[in-house]
Amino acid sequence: MKIRILLVLPLLFAWSSFAQEQESWLGNLAPAARSIQRERGFPMEFAGKGSLTVEKWRKQGRAEVTKALSYFPKPVPLDIKVHSVMKRDGYDVRIISFAGSAHYRVPAYLLVPTTGRGPYPAVVALHDHGGWFVHGKEKLVRMDGEHAALTGFREQYYGGRAWADELAQKGFVVIVPDAFYWGERRLQYNRPPEALQTRLAGLDPVTKEYVVAMNSFLREQAAVLQTWLAFAGTTWMGIVNHDDRRCVDVLVSLPEVDRNRIGCAGLSGGGYRATYMTGMEPRLKVSVIVGWMTSLPTTWDISYTVHSSLFDAFSAHANLDHPDIASLGAPGCALFVQNCAQDRLFTRAGMDAAAGKIGAVYAALGRADRYQYKYYDVPHQFNVAMQEDAFAWLEKWLR
Repeated sequence: MKIRILLVLPLLFAWSSFAQEQESWLGNLAPAARSIQRERGFPMEFAGKGSLTVEKWRKQGRAEVTKALSYFPKPVPLDIKVHSVMKRDGYDVRIISFAGSAHYRVPAYLLVPTTGRGPYPAVVALHDHGGWFVHGKEKLVRMDGEHAALTGFREQYYGGRAWADELAQKGFVVIVPDAFYWGERRLQYNRPPEALQTRLAGLDPVTKEYVVAMNSFLREQAAVLQTWLAFAGTTWMGIVNHDDRRCVDVLVSLPEVDRNRIGCAGLSGGGYRATYMTGMEPRLKVSVIVGWMTSLPTTWDISYTVHSSLFDAFSAHANLDHPDIASLGAPGCALFVQNCAQDRLFTRAGMDAAAGKIGAVYAALGRADRYQYKYYDVPHQFNVAMQEDAFAWLEKWLR
C-alpha cells in the first residue's frame, strides 16, 4: 500500500504543478468572465444573422462597431501639407501632415513611386503597437540619421526591413501615419512629472536605454489614457480607426493614386488596426492582417498577462467577436490572415477558431478565393518571407 501511495504522490504533484502553470492569468475571476461571455455569445456574428440579408447584417454590424468606437468629429478639409521631400531610387518620401479632425493634425510619411505609369495602387501601412511608443511611422520607413534603437526593433519584428520602402519600390503609393499616442503624437510634457524625470535621469536621448525607459513610462500611462478618453466620451481605438480611415481620404485625393485599388496591411497592433479597417472601410479592396487574429474568449486560457493597454472598441464585443469585425468586409475586401505558430499572444485554438470563422463567411458568400490564412512557424513577427507573401497578395488584388 505504501508503494502505491509513493507512486501516486509524484503524479499528483506533477498534475498540481501543471494545473498551476496552466491557470488563467485571471485566476478565480476567469470563470465569471467566461460565464458572462457565454450567456450572451456574439449575437451579431454572421452565423446568427438568420433571415437578415448580407447587406442588412453588414450595415447593423458596422453600426454597432461605430457606436462602440464612439468618435464622431465634425468633418474638416484634409488640408494636406508637404513639409519636405526626399528622393529615393524609384520613389519619393514626402513628409506630410493632414487634418485628422478639428482637434489635431496627423503626421505621416507618403511614399510615391517615380517610375512606371500612374495612377498607382496604394496601401495604408499600419505600424505595430509593440509597447514601443517613442517611434511610430519610423518603424516602417527607413530614414537618414534614425535612432539606433530602431535597428534592433526591426531585426526582431520585421526581419531588418523597413517594409513600406519595399512596397514603394514595387510601385505602390504608401501612406504611413503616426497613430494616436505614438511617434510625434506620443505623450509629451512641457514640464515632465517628477516620476518621469527620475526615470530618465542621466540617460542620453540618443541611447537605447533612454528609449526603453521612455517606452516603459508610456506603457504605464496607457491605462490613464483609456480612462481619460472615456471621460471625454470617446475611445482610443475610435481615434486610431478614424485616422487610419482618414488616410484613405488622403490617398483618394491624390492624382497619383487609383482610388479603386487601395489596401492596408499591418503587424500586431497594426494587424489589429487592419482588422477594424477591413470591416469598417468599404473603399478597401484588400487587407493583410499579421499576428493579431484570435477568437477573444480563448484569451482566458492564457496563463500569463497579455493584451494589456490595448486599444479597442470594447463594447463592440457584446455583439461581435474580433474575427466578426474583419468579416464585415467580406467579400469586397480580399483578406489574408498571417498567423505566427509560436505566438505567445494567443492560443492555437483561438487562432484556428478565428481563421475558420472568417473563412466560413467568405465561403458562404461564394468568394472563398478572396480569403486566405497561413501559419508561419515563428514567434510574433512579420519577417521577410511573410512580407513577400503579403506583397504577392496585395499585387494579386490591386494590380
